Amino acid sequence: MSNRKLSGLVILILAAAALGGFLSNDGEYVFFISGAFCALALFAIPPGKLNTSVKCALCGLIAILFLISGSPVLRIYAALALCAALPDFKILLSRRAAYNDFKREYDKLEKKIIALEQEKYSIDSRIKNCESEIERYEKLYKISKDIEAVRDGRELAEKALETFSLKLGLENLAFFYIDNSRMQLLASKNLKAGDIDAWKKMLGKIHNEPGGSYYEFKLSAGEKNLGSVMAAGQLNSAQIKTANVIASQVAMGYEKTVLYEKVRELSRIDGLTGLFLRKYFMTRLDEEMERARRYDYSIAFLMCDLDDFKKYNDSYGHPMGDKVLRDAASAVKENIYHSDFAGRYGGEEICIYMPMADRKRALSRAEKIRIRVEEQAAVTVSIGIAYFPGDGSTAVDLIKAADLALYGAKDGGKNTVKEYSPQM
Repeated sequence: MSNRKLSGLVILILAAAALGGFLSNDGEYVFFISGAFCALALFAIPPGKLNTSVKCALCGLIAILFLISGSPVLRIYAALALCAALPDFKILLSRRAAYNDFKREYDKLEKKIIALEQEKYSIDSRIKNCESEIERYEKLYKISKDIEAVRDGRELAEKALETFSLKLGLENLAFFYIDNSRMQLLASKNLKAGDIDAWKKMLGKIHNEPGGSYYEFKLSAGEKNLGSVMAAGQLNSAQIKTANVIASQVAMGYEKTVLYEKVRELSRIDGLTGLFLRKYFMTRLDEEMERARRYDYSIAFLMCDLDDFKKYNDSYGHPMGDKVLRDAASAVKENIYHSDFAGRYGGEEICIYMPMADRKRALSRAEKIRIRVEEQAAVTVSIGIAYFPGDGSTAVDLIKAADLALYGAKDGGKNTVKEYSPQM
């Protein structure tokens, strides 16, 4: 039976009971009649409407009043009143069950929300870390591009030290490169002269630990060790990681620079004699003469020509002629200073310029070269000397004066040294 039908039946019964009680004895059942009509008004409202809890409470109160009346009939009606409240009790129970289900689901959802919030926080933290890493690597990528654009070793070293300083807050740094299996200083930042030797002794013995005092970041290209960047200061583990990445970028750039320097050097060097080619030699001579004008110093220019080389070449063949040229070039290189510059002018002619060389030094060097060529090569050499600015203010004039002096040496019997004079 539906709730609506049950309520209707209860109302009819209560109405009949009220009417019967009123007709039989109006004084004895006044209280009952009043309660019955209140119940009729209450149960006229369908179950679930108004306040179900209030309806159930009133039903319970009416049932109690009927029970304590002492009348067997009213006790039956008390049972009917409780039955009439059953639909609302069911509603209360269903609501309670629904609330409990809702509470369980809510608690589950709340736990899931808390877990999702924690996961979101973790993801946000990882995203921020990733963004920081991306930003860091973008900066490092820009650094690598800047480094790749550098073609001079010293410029690259200075740029690398500046990068280490800016990114890591380090002020005392040094860039060492390997030359003939030995570490040599290429560039430094805020180091005193006495610090260099002390730092060199520490190379290879430093452990890059967070909070340390000194750090060494090796410049490695594959299995090849190119050098190290050394720094003084305190770094944490993240900074050490960044420094290692920068060092790898610097190493790649420096390797390219070294290769570029080798290629460029090869393009300047005569493959047979190891002397500089004429074009590069002339460029350097022009630059040296410009500096000599600015700082007011002299330059000695030597033009050397192997005596009877063509005859020797024709007699013994080109391979032997090439050997003579190599021996003569070796004799020249062994008897000039590091500041002097020697080149192959053409054929069997070798030219040399000596910055800040007076006549005594120039004549002494030229004589040593002449003697060494005679001892080491199968031919002799004649040498003409001219001086800047006295014998020529331009490279063309200086070479012309040295040529005239060379012709004088040839005419004087060859295997001799001759200085230029205006009477030539």
